[in-house]
Amino acid sequence: MPIGTNNAGRFDVQYAEPVPTQARDAQPGPVSADADRGPDHGRILNGDFMGCVQILNRATKLTAATMLAFCPLAAAAQDTYESKEAWSQAVWAAASTGDTEGTLEILSKIPDSADPANVTDIRPAIELLKANFEKQQKLREEQIAEQREELTTLLEESKDNAPDTLSEALADVLFLDSIVENHDALLAEPEIRDLMDRAAERAAKAEAEQDWLAATELYARLDMLEEASQKYKKDLQRQMVRREMLTLYVPERYWQLRDERLKELGEEGLPPFNNRGEDYREKLAGVTPELVLAAISQAARHHISGTSMKQMVIGGLDNLSMMIHMNDLQQAFPKLADARAVEKFDSYIKSEKRNLRNSDRDMTIIDLRRTLNRLIEINTQTVGLPREVVIHEFGSGAMGTLDEFSQIVWPFELKTFYKRLDSSFIGVGIQIVNDPVTGDLQVYTPMPGMPAVRAGVRAGDIIVKVDGESTVGMTTSQAVDVITGPRGTPVTLTIKRIGDDGEEIIKDITIVRDQIEVATVSGWRKLGPGKDDWDWFVDHDQKIGYIRLDKFAQDSANEMDRAIAKMKREGLNGLILDLRFNPGGQLNQAIEVANRFIEKGTIVSTVNSRTEPPRSHSANKWKATLAGLPVVVLVNANSASSSEIVAGAIKDYGDAGDIHAIVLGHRSYGKGTVQNLHSIAGGAAMKVTTQYYTIPSGKVIHRRPGHADWGINPDLTITLLPSQITDWLTLRRDADVFLIDENGQVIDDEKNDKPDPQKLLDEGIDLQLETAVVLLKSQAPMATGETALRSNDG
Repeated sequence: MPIGTNNAGRFDVQYAEPVPTQARDAQPGPVSADADRGPDHGRILNGDFMGCVQILNRATKLTAATMLAFCPLAAAAQDTYESKEAWSQAVWAAASTGDTEGTLEILSKIPDSADPANVTDIRPAIELLKANFEKQQKLREEQIAEQREELTTLLEESKDNAPDTLSEALADVLFLDSIVENHDALLAEPEIRDLMDRAAERAAKAEAEQDWLAATELYARLDMLEEASQKYKKDLQRQMVRREMLTLYVPERYWQLRDERLKELGEEGLPPFNNRGEDYREKLAGVTPELVLAAISQAARHHISGTSMKQMVIGGLDNLSMMIHMNDLQQAFPKLADARAVEKFDSYIKSEKRNLRNSDRDMTIIDLRRTLNRLIEINTQTVGLPREVVIHEFGSGAMGTLDEFSQIVWPFELKTFYKRLDSSFIGVGIQIVNDPVTGDLQVYTPMPGMPAVRAGVRAGDIIVKVDGESTVGMTTSQAVDVITGPRGTPVTLTIKRIGDDGEEIIKDITIVRDQIEVATVSGWRKLGPGKDDWDWFVDHDQKIGYIRLDKFAQDSANEMDRAIAKMKREGLNGLILDLRFNPGGQLNQAIEVANRFIEKGTIVSTVNSRTEPPRSHSANKWKATLAGLPVVVLVNANSASSSEIVAGAIKDYGDAGDIHAIVLGHRSYGKGTVQNLHSIAGGAAMKVTTQYYTIPSGKVIHRRPGHADWGINPDLTITLLPSQITDWLTLRRDADVFLIDENGQVIDDEKNDKPDPQKLLDEGIDLQLETAVVLLKSQAPMATGETALRSNDG
């Protein structure tokens, strides 16, 4: 996280959350009518198939069939391939144009002239891949039929227009949407359109009746279905703001609402409420007018949208108006039950908003201070909210007029905020979750080699006490607060697990807190408890490496370099870079990672800032340790920010033919903005969006309202069913944990009982990864003794 002091004396953090990049110096242009006068014409006529494909691809993305028609050698060899090289080129060309069926067809035509040993290796892999695609399609059809049948019943039941039946029907449509291949056609079906219209009407009614949970649930599901149009985005945001108010000011009331809702649905209620650290007075200590004044004035100057201070103030006033009409908050603020007081305060808010809208000039910092002081004064005379509450809600509402990534980081949030940014912290080294059914505090993953693992904590353990205090009703945030502490101090976890004999075991495990270094780079198969103890090859025979990058932290590039060095010592023919579920991280690390594949040219740029000049970040040829290596990058809808920068840069240079790379999977998230973190008075900070990132082609990858083109569209789209994703993530989690007993000794394989990640490929669980492996097999040297990329190759 590059942190420095600028000439204004503030501290800025630039996030590696997607950066808009400027176009490269030499943009590939379309093929001209007189191309025969240049060198490209020769590449088309002399049989350089990949050169031909690259030239045509610079103009537009073509289908494999079109490529074959335009590139004569390939067309002549469409049924058979005389050489392994021609076949490899044809496979890569088909994949790079997104032709899945064409790719599978060409893969099956591997020439007999290739090395027999390698043909024996790749033909079964190709046949298995084709069989697994067929298996997936059959499973898809079965699941669609099952969901259709269930949806018919739910649609009928939803005609009572009750929130729960509408919500259940929407949930079924959402699942159906995740398995069908045509989203638009599904939502255009009359019965589904009618369901959504009725749900929207009922959500509005629930909101008017202050049934916050029902309104939130309905709007959330409608928003997911209409994600592209963002039709319900503002409606959902409004409910989320209300939820934040409930959890901050009346957490026990919010717990009660959730408990009642579950019981109404016939489910088990929540565990007893735990009020540890839930007093809003403690949380809002240190919230001052100066803090909010500084945040609003700086945001108005720096935010990319140019939102005025006046607009932000109106947003702050709207937030307070919404708050004072929430009956559930009367538990914390009794004067909100006084209708006359509420009306008087709301009348002032409306009058102030009207004056601001009628004014033909923007506000100054003096105007802002006067407005806030007057607001606090009128509040004191009417509803009597605590001063810090007025300031907090005004500031939150003002920042809410910007984008979803801009915010005030309040003093009580700052420590946790910085901890999330860093890959190093003091703790015991476990990831914990609340079981959605029982509410139990459960160990999801003990981090390899960390104190908890060394002390004997295992995945699936239930934490029933922390230092003797019951965890019943404790949230994960509350648990983190009590489990973490100063380095070198002990904490005792009382855990419950099922023993080898099937009996329940309850035991105390004392752990000494230590510095936790979270590894961000993983390999194919876990070999030991250390963070670098990985088998990095998904295919040893063909020397195909595998690197999974979970996020971009301060040491990610160095971790990746160590993995690359190990693979190159053995010889490396191809690499899979798995960026699926990577939420992003530090920009400098994204640039470093992309540079390993790219020798020259722009990697990422920032554009459209109102206060800062555009900046480009270029590749350094000496850092391109993987240049020339066939690479497949995996992305999905949860690949965001820095992962999109890396995938986008690799894709652009791969499309232009400058590197041997393909991006495979599902369109990425579309988070492509730069946030700067400004420190502000009172121990707080402000994160504000100042720029867009662009990839080398000049494309802005951020999902902006009204823009259909966002994110990174893979060269080859391969989708997974929800059930496949669940099976993949579960198997991967269990396979990556290397258990150690209480004496620090590795548990033997019989007791460890870890799943083999090879099942992901053999059983067709992860078709995206399997396709990547087969594509790289097709590019690997086939003659015994051909040179792979080794440690002295750059």
